[in-house]
Amino acid sequence: MHRFLEAIRTEKKLITIASLLFILAIVSGYLASGPAGEWLKQAGVWDQFIQKAKTIGKNPGWVDTFGLIFFNNLFASMTMIGTGLFFGFYPILGLVFNGVLVGVILGAAAEQSGIHPLILFVTQILPHGILELPAVILAAAYGIRLGILVFQSVIGLGSPRLRQANRKAWSDYLGRITPLLAGMVVMLAAAAVIESGLIVFFAK
Repeated sequence: MHRFLEAIRTEKKLITIASLLFILAIVSGYLASGPAGEWLKQAGVWDQFIQKAKTIGKNPGWVDTFGLIFFNNLFASMTMIGTGLFFGFYPILGLVFNGVLVGVILGAAAEQSGIHPLILFVTQILPHGILELPAVILAAAYGIRLGILVFQSVIGLGSPRLRQANRKAWSDYLGRITPLLAGMVVMLAAAAVIESGLIVFFAK
């Protein structure tokens, strides 16, 4: 637990930046929920989202629902970190994309129900998202850090001093990534327990 918290403290600047970017993406997705929703439909993303919801609805057993939610979120988080190798571009893109998706869903739900989007966010998303969303933000932050390290390593190839500093930076990063991943797995598992429990409860 201590090492996990230390991994968070070490990257607090990037985590703050990733959090602000995610919030801005949610707000942007909500404000432009009409055109953004159309774009998501054309890209096939909205159909995938609906299909996952239907899959859960057809077989709302707790174990199956938990497994689907947990492994989908875990795969997405691991992908967000791993693709940071490409200079951190994909974690940023993934963070913005997920934020816009949340905003579009809030916009569509608010329009259909007449309920204020903030109330929907607090009552529908936050109960399970209070652990899931921070895990996504942590994954993005560490994916961005990986991209920064790759970039620094490339520009430091011709300098022995920079190569030495980069080796130390890589060593520190690899030392933090294991406890971070362990903490994220626990967070995502807890979020999946809450979300799958709510889905099964309301499906009955």
